[in-house]
Amino acid sequence: MIRVPPHRFSGLLALALLGVALPALAQSPDRIHTVQPGDNLYSLAQRYLDDPAQWRALQRHNQVADPRRLVLGSVLRIPAALLRAEPAPAEVLHVAGQARVRGQAAPLAVGARVDEGAHVDVGDDGFVTLRLADGSVVRLAAGTQVQLRELRHAPGSGQGQTELQLERGRVDATAKPQRAKGSRFEVRTPLAVGGVRGTTFGVAVGEGGAFIGDVREGAIQVRSLAAAQEQAMVQAGEGAHLANTPGSRFSVMPLLAAPDLSGLPDVLEDISIIELRWPQDAHASAWQVRIASGDVADGVVRNASFAQPLARFTALDDGDYLLAVRAVDGRGIPGQEAVRRVVVNARPQAPLLREPPSGARPSSPDVVLQCTQGDVQLRYRFQVARDAAFTDLVAQSADLGTCSHTVSVPVPGTYFWRVAAVDRDAKGARDQGPFSAPLSFQRVALPPVPAAPRLRSGDTSTLHIVWGASTGGPWRHQIQVARDAAFAQLVDERQLSEPVYTRAMPPAGTYHVRVRQIAADGLEGRWTDPQRFEVHRHIATTDAQPLTSSDGQPVQPGAR
Repeated sequence: MIRVPPHRFSGLLALALLGVALPALAQSPDRIHTVQPGDNLYSLAQRYLDDPAQWRALQRHNQVADPRRLVLGSVLRIPAALLRAEPAPAEVLHVAGQARVRGQAAPLAVGARVDEGAHVDVGDDGFVTLRLADGSVVRLAAGTQVQLRELRHAPGSGQGQTELQLERGRVDATAKPQRAKGSRFEVRTPLAVGGVRGTTFGVAVGEGGAFIGDVREGAIQVRSLAAAQEQAMVQAGEGAHLANTPGSRFSVMPLLAAPDLSGLPDVLEDISIIELRWPQDAHASAWQVRIASGDVADGVVRNASFAQPLARFTALDDGDYLLAVRAVDGRGIPGQEAVRRVVVNARPQAPLLREPPSGARPSSPDVVLQCTQGDVQLRYRFQVARDAAFTDLVAQSADLGTCSHTVSVPVPGTYFWRVAAVDRDAKGARDQGPFSAPLSFQRVALPPVPAAPRLRSGDTSTLHIVWGASTGGPWRHQIQVARDAAFAQLVDERQLSEPVYTRAMPPAGTYHVRVRQIAADGLEGRWTDPQRFEVHRHIATTDAQPLTSSDGQPVQPGAR
């Protein structure tokens, strides 16, 4: 048998005991304390432990024989699980618009730390997301003023004490489950307090200082600060309201249903404004709207309330966004949240359309489309369709280097045209912006060219011209008689209801005549080819008939 000396045995026993504790020490980092004059386990327990009565656990952990007698300079390890919660700053995860800690000149920035006791003021265009030490997330809406009255956390035990004093505006929170003994998460207003043990909820200061609370997950216990007995439990899908009047009691009611966002466009293409419209809700008095570039809760870039189911925001950069909308009832309680994804694709901006203008009536089957030329690197894609929705395309161009394109439209009718600008993104990939708002034109068919005009015999004092009208009328008929083939020296011009022209015989000379047809809507057809005729001087009988010679030819003055 091998015998171990007693002093060796005690040392081995101590090592064995330490060996049992080592895994726990590795899992939870202990706080290290170097013993100072006057220290004992009772005073250290009062100083460090959440429950000072746990001094015995501290004694066992460090194998101290006498709690009143500690060796100066020795090291004590205080288990993290026993430590009381200490001040732990919040981290700024996201900032939009104006927001700052009261008393500090610099605005809040992502990554900044906000200490316990700080007052945070959020501008009317702002939004702030904070992450607490225990992983809880707090979101401060536009126009909010809140004090982070208490931010305590014990990493070892998970214990946390959070108290937010809401002065105005709204706080939304996703609180981690408060399972550790002594943990609490409270949001206070001047009128009431809402306490949770792990939930997703919101608290707001309503009209006249009223308390407003709503719960999406979990539950909150609300109680009046003026009357401790006035309290209520608010479950998921419910909201609570407490008016700022003596003797008021909590009203707890179901949240309004989520708005229907299915009718919103998937792609937003306006470069100047974001406009969103959804159906009316007879029970809603307002709507809360948020747009986020990432998660709806934490990446908010636009947020506001609107009195009508219509939201307007300043323009956003191109990209993917999440839209969240909640209907607000008459007491100011936000309802269930509707969320959907939208895409902003407003760049490169569509060019302005120039020719043909809206309502133009080109008659040629080859229609020239023109728009304003942009930056030199841009290309342009033209589309022509029979409908304003461009489901029935007639023509679509390639990516063109100039903002001009000739399209063949042989069939008369109404057509719509639009243009999109095309660029290259940072990776060199094709990046087409939105199409312009379409313009329409009416491709018309000209009235047909009538039969050539001809002279009709008659008396010597009257000029008679007739021609054949085309089918498909009714037409009006325009005639021009001129001394020159260019019709610059007009002798007569008329519009007639019938293809017959009569007038007094013009003086002797050479003349030219042409006719065309005009449709009922004023559309003018093409002229006939000019016809040349001559008027001669002659001697007439008393009945205005020409005097002829024996061979039947008119007798000219001075004829022999």
